[in-house]
Amino acid sequence: MLRRAWRRLAWYVNGVTGQSRYSAYLEHERARHPDREPMSERDFWRCVYADQDANPGARCC
Repeated sequence: MLRRAWRRLAWYVNGVTGQSRYSAYLEHERARHPDREPMSERDFWRCVYADQDANPGARCC
């Protein structure tokens, strides 16, 4: 029971912090673009942050 609670907590924290976004990106790349090599995690986050800076949307700062 404690292990299940730990996994749920880890799943929640990964979702809140955005860590699951890279995993989702990898799944997408493997499913839709198997001929392409996916970006490294470092490059992925650089692109995400660059996009956020270029398109702030409803962000306050």
